[in-house]
Amino acid sequence: MFEQVFKYHYSNKFAYALDALCIAIGLEFILFLNGSVLIIRSLSDKLLFIALALCCITLFRGYTMLLRFTTFIDIGKIALGLLLSMAIYATYIKADTRGHYNYLLLLFYFCLSLLAVYRLIIRLLYARATKEDKLINTLLFGAGPNGLRTKRALDDSNAVNVIGFIDDDPAKIGRSIEGLSVVSLGQKLEKLIENKKVQQIIITSSEVTQKEKNELFQFFKAKGVRIFTVPPLDDLASSKGIVGNLTPVKIEDLLKRDQINIDQEKNKIQYRNKTILVTGAAGSIGSEIVRQLIHFEPKEIILFDQAETPLFDLKNELVKQKCSVIFHYYLQDITDKAALEQCFDVFSIDVVFHAAAYKHVFMTEAIPKAAIINNILGTKNVVDVSTKNKVNHLVMVSTDKAVNPSNVMGASKRIAEMYVAGIAEGTTTKIITTRFGNVLGSNGSVVPIFKEQIAKGGPVTVTHPEITRYFMTITEACQLVLEAGATGDGGEIYVFDMGEPVKIADLANSMIRLSGLIEGQDIELVYTGLRPGEKLYEELLTDKESLKPSHNELIFIAEKEHFSVQQGQAIQALIDAALKGAKPQELVKQMKAIVPEFISMNSYYTSLDKTN
Repeated sequence: MFEQVFKYHYSNKFAYALDALCIAIGLEFILFLNGSVLIIRSLSDKLLFIALALCCITLFRGYTMLLRFTTFIDIGKIALGLLLSMAIYATYIKADTRGHYNYLLLLFYFCLSLLAVYRLIIRLLYARATKEDKLINTLLFGAGPNGLRTKRALDDSNAVNVIGFIDDDPAKIGRSIEGLSVVSLGQKLEKLIENKKVQQIIITSSEVTQKEKNELFQFFKAKGVRIFTVPPLDDLASSKGIVGNLTPVKIEDLLKRDQINIDQEKNKIQYRNKTILVTGAAGSIGSEIVRQLIHFEPKEIILFDQAETPLFDLKNELVKQKCSVIFHYYLQDITDKAALEQCFDVFSIDVVFHAAAYKHVFMTEAIPKAAIINNILGTKNVVDVSTKNKVNHLVMVSTDKAVNPSNVMGASKRIAEMYVAGIAEGTTTKIITTRFGNVLGSNGSVVPIFKEQIAKGGPVTVTHPEITRYFMTITEACQLVLEAGATGDGGEIYVFDMGEPVKIADLANSMIRLSGLIEGQDIELVYTGLRPGEKLYEELLTDKESLKPSHNELIFIAEKEHFSVQQGQAIQALIDAALKGAKPQELVKQMKAIVPEFISMNSYYTSLDKTN
């Protein structure tokens, strides 16, 4: 309804009429002060001044704006037009006394005040009236320049009602910006949320730390307030407008760290103009390693993977990259040593990233043979062929499940670590193992599983209320993998600082809240019981290992372990047994002999621990 009333503001005739009325009132004010005897001699002088003022304002484009969007720039144009009209009129009346100029100056100020005030009143009335249609009451976190620009952009969107700012700067708290209060996290904010029925908060600052993001999320989680981020306004996609550029805060945003500092120069020296082989290149870790390697300008990257469709999809993605790197795609299996040897015969490979592995605990627990052949034999093949061809660096991606393993997958990765460490002692190839916990969004991660369950309306399934894991984003993990590859001397196990462990149940609840839903009300959280081979807590170090710091505060180095010839023979015997199709019980028994700390949990193989 109010929009219909204001449709007349699009007409210049409406503005001209109001301005003429305001200027006439200004002239009457001067008449009231008896100033007209000095500057207005007749009715024709009044009409002349009004016409002159309107023409001069028009000359300065004072009528190109919409009244409901008047800014101080528009007021400035009107002021310039009035000043010019005063100068012309002063010449017309031959003003030559102080009285003339005093009354002309007074007329200028009074007319400008009237013209500005009615425009600002129209803007305020329009803004207040249209707030009725803005259904989303919103708070902005960040009362800086980007927060103010975001507020103004949202005001023009007619979709969001900004009701205040949140900031942690004591100098800003308690102040107001364009009539909106700046508050901090606390009781006053809680009352504001309740009274104004706040529905969302938008983080406008790019300098918010991970600690602040988590504090915001914890504060708003129980209140049903959704959290969004907005990029700097210079980076917005103009076709979407600011509302279309709002991005919901994701679980990855809450769990990732502040900026990871890596030695860019050392990485560039290590990888620039090199030929690099990435096994498991189509997987979540391998593909991210490839993406990050591109920034360091290697000559060639060989993508080695047995998964046809994911490798094809990655190829289509990389084709669109505008870079000088040459990509080669090998649809091969690391368990096929001849295929690896052929690859090394074709290319002079400098660096190898070995990311190929089976990683699903449940699947490998049921078929130990698959884990042994892929994770142990596959790693052996990659290491043997790489060292034979005198590769400069080889980086193996391992897992925290290899530490005091409770399942076949973890034990297979631990045995692979042992083989790698044994070979590293007698080769010129610098072999480094990297060990970290769960990677958010990777294949097998709980995050995409929870997302799918939430999208379907639940239930969200968690195995145990106390189950806890370490988490890191794919980007962070791969940054540290590349860093380890550029700085390792060989033989080390690099252990990444995974931060604080996270309860899976808390993770699930947070994801439900981030989806705008409430656990137990909109979506049920169901505990299904521990799966075979699953333990409550993961570890990053074995009992025999201790850590020392590296050049990077997020990377630690485990003390090198020494392995006997007998252990190497036992590993080969295990591989031979798997290739011959030995029974699962027999294979797991051999694995436990190689890794004494391998104690099965909630598994088919717990009886083997009782007899050992």
